[in-house]
Amino acid sequence: MSLQLSKEQERRLGKILVRGFTKKQLAILESVSKDKFKSITSTSKRISEEKLIPLSTVKLGLKIFEQLDLVRMIEKEGFKKVSITKFGRIILRAILNYNQKVIKYTLLDKLLYLFSFNKIK
Repeated sequence: MSLQLSKEQERRLGKILVRGFTKKQLAILESVSKDKFKSITSTSKRISEEKLIPLSTVKLGLKIFEQLDLVRMIEKEGFKKVSITKFGRIILRAILNYNQKVIKYTLLDKLLYLFSFNKIK
């Protein structure tokens, strides 16, 4: 069964999902999506250093994401490796698309306010 969402449905899904994840969790999931089957240790350390998230929080986030089927961990070449699942990509894309629109509109509103305020002076 394939799930095809319209852009509007994806936006609505993102709006719902964004409430269920912390900023740190979203940063972890997004970072994992950029790495393909790297070791859990190297991925965790990189995320912790780049995103300034405690290593224990990153490891816990990965464990939770594995339970939610957002990431998979497999034994490969003697190492445990981590990657995002198809389901994880769908969820992440919906959240990021929603966040981009919210950020864009928030920024636009602030700019319009600033320009309209400057005209009054």
